[in-house]
Amino acid sequence: LLMEILVRPRLRRIWQRPISRNERARVRLRAQIGGSNLRATLLLCMFVTACSGPDFSAPRVIAGSTMGTSYMLSLGCGLDLEVAREAAEAAFARVDHSMSGYRPDSELMTFNRSSIGQWQTISQDFAAVVQSALDLGVLSEGAFDPTVGALVELWGFGATEGSGSVPDASEIGRLLEQTGLRQLELDSRTPAIRRLADFSLDLSAIAKGYAVDLAAATLQGSACQDFLVEVGGEVGVRGVRPDGSPWRIGVESPSGLQAVTQRLTLRDEAIATSGDYRNFLRIEGELYSHTIDPQTGFPVLHELTSVSVIADTAMRADALATALNVMGPEDGLAFALRHDLEALFIIRTENGYDSFGTGRFDDV
Repeated sequence: LLMEILVRPRLRRIWQRPISRNERARVRLRAQIGGSNLRATLLLCMFVTACSGPDFSAPRVIAGSTMGTSYMLSLGCGLDLEVAREAAEAAFARVDHSMSGYRPDSELMTFNRSSIGQWQTISQDFAAVVQSALDLGVLSEGAFDPTVGALVELWGFGATEGSGSVPDASEIGRLLEQTGLRQLELDSRTPAIRRLADFSLDLSAIAKGYAVDLAAATLQGSACQDFLVEVGGEVGVRGVRPDGSPWRIGVESPSGLQAVTQRLTLRDEAIATSGDYRNFLRIEGELYSHTIDPQTGFPVLHELTSVSVIADTAMRADALATALNVMGPEDGLAFALRHDLEALFIIRTENGYDSFGTGRFDDV
């Protein structure tokens, strides 16, 4: 049995929509019968004979739902499956209760309702993600900006439906004046945060990556050193498969039909993809990406359709993929080269799609 994880771009709004009990049951049923149709994974049985009976050299798989999307654990260790499930789901629940843009009682939503200038004490999880968001925002010179939540909502990519029309330019301008990294302050000692303007914090482009990292740390704390964790398209791996081979990852092609653009192996690394071909709005006949450019307040407008990034943590890969997507193909490639990132860029062309990359992706 050859297992390959097919990495697809995240769906921003998925996390903000609760999964119903019936949907949750269907996800678990698919996992139990071994035929998963989970959005961000593809299990490929390459040899029919290998699928006819138990294969103790293959990873044991757990699948379920969390944070409004799907998750999958693939274990290369001997940890009990239910122990692994409970450990991972507890980690996911921590992130959901803290950083969900859908739950009205989350720390994030409480912060977004806070008075301007009012300090709000937050959890260590929340503080770690905000600190990383600020650091990566500075590194990317504002291409990654978690203060654009109100603009995300205005365009209809948040927890509420949009108007179905292009927002008024004056309203976009008004909200832009409230955004920016300088408007968010973090006191890492308490920890606490406050906003200096009337913006809404949006951590959807970094929090699921943190959920992967937190689940990975939890599994390692349970004496499991070999596994793969995937949440909504963000993937983190540790160690190797049960047979000693590395974990295999496939990056989905925008052409569809579950085609793979690039295959690679990972060990003690993470990969995340940000793209527009699975998450967009059609307004007045035009397609608009869900990725908002913090400089203009509009969805990004360039031929770049997908960016995948390999990093030491899923949280970092998650945020960097978004930042490169905002920058576009030329500036994004220059940034990746300047900072020694391993990134795959897929662009639209007149004849379909083309790709180029850095590091392990430089020969695509």
